[in-house]
Amino acid sequence: MIVTSKSNELLIQTGKNESLEKYFNDIFKRLPKNTQRAFNSTYRSYAFFCSVNNLVSFSESMSVTEDSLKKYVTSMCESQLSFKTVKTRISILSKLISLAELKNPIRESEYLKDFIRLELQEFDIYNRAKQAPALRLEDLEKINSSVIPENLLDIRDLALINAMFDGLLRADDVARVQIKHVDFKKNRLLVEKSKNDQAGIGSYRYISDVTLSYISDYLTEANEGKEKNDPRSITKGILFRAISPKGTSLKNYDESVTRTGLMTKLNYTTIYRAIKRIAQKADVDFDISGHSMRVGGAVSLAEDGQSILDIKNAGGWKSDTQPARYIEQARIENGMSVLARKNGR
Repeated sequence: MIVTSKSNELLIQTGKNESLEKYFNDIFKRLPKNTQRAFNSTYRSYAFFCSVNNLVSFSESMSVTEDSLKKYVTSMCESQLSFKTVKTRISILSKLISLAELKNPIRESEYLKDFIRLELQEFDIYNRAKQAPALRLEDLEKINSSVIPENLLDIRDLALINAMFDGLLRADDVARVQIKHVDFKKNRLLVEKSKNDQAGIGSYRYISDVTLSYISDYLTEANEGKEKNDPRSITKGILFRAISPKGTSLKNYDESVTRTGLMTKLNYTTIYRAIKRIAQKADVDFDISGHSMRVGGAVSLAEDGQSILDIKNAGGWKSDTQPARYIEQARIENGMSVLARKNGR
């Protein structure tokens, strides 16, 4: 692609070296790293798809490019990709075609525009059906009231699941939380960088007194009986850390590391197992996922009648699309529950 000197397939295919190289040299290198990776990933995926299916990826003939794009969009909508990823890839391909100064069927072909719109509509419905189940406020309260912590592992996991719910945090958000990000006086948590914040500006999220109490208990229990420089103590750096197999003490951690990218963090699997385990201890045993607290927090806000703007701000969303879905979900389920109660169902 246009991204590296070795990856110049698009330049070779189109012959539009000057315009693409100018964009690469003047603009592309200055884009956020996530955007660069998205361009790279999209081009590689599309080029590979066209190669194995004997299609021309980019052509001077708009009809040829249109046919390739149509088949690629269909393939994506039949895959395990998320709805957002599919839309992003279509947008990036449109950008690449325009940069190559080719006729762009994504923008110019009414046929392809309508085809993509209908494919995405069907794919969106399918994705809604696959949405992560919501861990609602009542589920969280059941966990908090039912689970009596037996060791440090229980306390950490209670703090973890409550923080994820309050702050509408993804697994990778909570994994990066540092002690200095927790403001006990103002009931807030700084999310330094998130999936929706490619520029790394950061945002504050609310955390309740209950969550702060669990975090405080976790820090106290982790440091109990530890010397100041004990690598198993916790005074700074990443908040939620790996715990020994017995669940009684933290594993060794190097607090001298100050760069976030180099700090040892919990991976998704560990976080998933932690929330699954603590939920099961309270007999909250639906198909919970690492996204369930974020979904549940948003749905609970919607059920409480909060506005779409409030939900957007609480979860750090940039658009109304996802919060609107949670409001829709809450209204439907609330309406049906009222009807069921009236009819003794």
